[in-house]
Amino acid sequence: MRSDSSRPQDDSPPTSRVVAVVELLAARGTALSAAEIAQSLALSRSTVGAILSTLDRHGWVRRHTDLTYQLGPGLARVGLLAPAAVTESEAIGAELEQLATRVGCGAALTALSGDDLVFVTVVGGHGLIPAGIENGTRIPLLPPAGATLIAHAPVATQNSWLDRGDPARRTEFREVLATIRTTGCCAWSLRPGALTALRVLADVVDLLSGRPAADELRGRVLSLLGDITGSAHTEADLNSSASLSLGYLSAPVLAADGRALFEVQIGPLRTEVTAEARRRYIDELLATARRVERIAADDQ
Repeated sequence: MRSDSSRPQDDSPPTSRVVAVVELLAARGTALSAAEIAQSLALSRSTVGAILSTLDRHGWVRRHTDLTYQLGPGLARVGLLAPAAVTESEAIGAELEQLATRVGCGAALTALSGDDLVFVTVVGGHGLIPAGIENGTRIPLLPPAGATLIAHAPVATQNSWLDRGDPARRTEFREVLATIRTTGCCAWSLRPGALTALRVLADVVDLLSGRPAADELRGRVLSLLGDITGSAHTEADLNSSASLSLGYLSAPVLAADGRALFEVQIGPLRTEVTAEARRRYIDELLATARRVERIAADDQ
C-alpha cells in the first residue's frame, strides 16, 4: 500500500482500505482470518471486520465456518461485465455453456459464501428453474445443498454442515460425503412428484420476482429445492446396469491443496435414465470440472 504522504489528494481512504483487503486476499490465494488481514494491512480488527461483513453480503468474499475469508463469487460476476479480453469467468462461462449444450439441460457453477450456497453462473434453462435460479441467487447451506463442496472441506466444516440438516439423515449425508470423495461426483434421485413440485416452485418464485418486500419469502421458497431431490445414489447404483432417476448431478472444482473452489452442477430432472446415458452425464460433468480447474489454476 502507498503511504499517506504519497496518496493523491482525491484518494478515498475508506475505499483504499476495501481495495487493499480485496487485493491481499487475491495475492495470498488462501483463506485468511480477520486478524491476519488486519495485521498484514496495519488496520484495526474492527475496521477489517466491517469491510469483510459488507463484502460478504455482496458475495465479494466468502466467509468460512472457521471464520476465515477468501474471494467470493461476486467478483466473478463483476468480471463477466468487464469489456476486457476473455477473463477467467468468461472462460468458465463458456465451458458451462458447452456442457449445457452437450447434456441438454441447465448447468451452473456454485460456491460457498458464509452460510449460503451462491449460484455464480447459471446457463441453460431446463432443470434449474429459470425464474428463480440465476446468477447471484443464494440459498441456505443446508444438507444436501453444497455436498460436493463440503466433502472436501475440513472435518469441522463438514460436521457444522451435518448439524444443520435433519438429524434422522445425518448418517446418510455423512455417507454421501464419503461417496463424493471416492467417485468425484454426486448424483441425486428425484422424489415422487418432484417435477410437478418443481413447476409450482418456479411459478411462485416468478410471482415474487421484482418485489423487494418478498425477498425473504422468495429465499424461503428457493430453500425448498432441497426437498425436490431424493436420496443420493451410491457408487454401486451408479455402476449398475439399472435405469435410475436423476435429479441433479454435481462435481467439485478442486484447488491444488484439495479444497473445493466451486461446484459444477447439471439438472437432467429425468425419472428414468439408462446406465449408458448416466455414464455420459457423469463423464461430461467430470471433464468440465477438470477443465474449469485448469482455467482457475492458470489464473492464479
